[in-house]
Amino acid sequence: MVQPGVPNSKEYFPLRIGQYIEYQVDSIVFDDAPGGNKKDTMTFQLREEIVSINISSAGDTSYYIHRSRRSDASQNWVQTDVWSTGYDENSANRTEENLIFRKLIMPVYKGQRWIATAYINPQTRIQVGTEFMEPYEYWDARIISIDGAGTAGLFTFPTGTVMEVRQADSDDELMKRFVHETYVRDIGLVSRVDTILDSRCIELGDFGPCIGKPWTAHASKGYILSQIMIDHN
Repeated sequence: MVQPGVPNSKEYFPLRIGQYIEYQVDSIVFDDAPGGNKKDTMTFQLREEIVSINISSAGDTSYYIHRSRRSDASQNWVQTDVWSTGYDENSANRTEENLIFRKLIMPVYKGQRWIATAYINPQTRIQVGTEFMEPYEYWDARIISIDGAGTAGLFTFPTGTVMEVRQADSDDELMKRFVHETYVRDIGLVSRVDTILDSRCIELGDFGPCIGKPWTAHASKGYILSQIMIDHN
């Protein structure tokens, strides 16, 4: 059955040289510690700018993103890394630290589902704080709403421009994987919320000590992140 994708779907994931978006990022990193978890907070600003493209011998085009950070608006931007993004036959992809994420399937439509981490081994381990975890398990992306209205930080967007995407949404009280993204036509990603947590009770082998407690109390490792657009061109 052919699904009726919305017109001009790529406007939700625009790619052009010189395009930039700046974000306010706030995060909490959880580390296990005797007697309770340790929480490290961090806040900074992030700038992502598409600076160049590369066309492979097969004709595939990659757009290179320079990522820069600063503590606040009084500081200068310092480049931290280079990521890449682009389209293939039916999806918009983004390579982050050599991990390829399928951000969207084209054309987009409400209710569309896919595996955002299809190119990533679910047992891939990364270091978060002093702990190692497998954050890419149980990702099942879907489009929650499309062509609606919305806000991100101080910005307001009219009807017909906003798409809400849930990249992951699972919680069995031992592991929580929640990633929600908001896209706007002709801008791209304007906000993102991640909650990637593992419970202390996994290692204890006993869920009793965690019953009735919020995730912020019984998470032994992981992070909560908020990324909201503060400027763009």
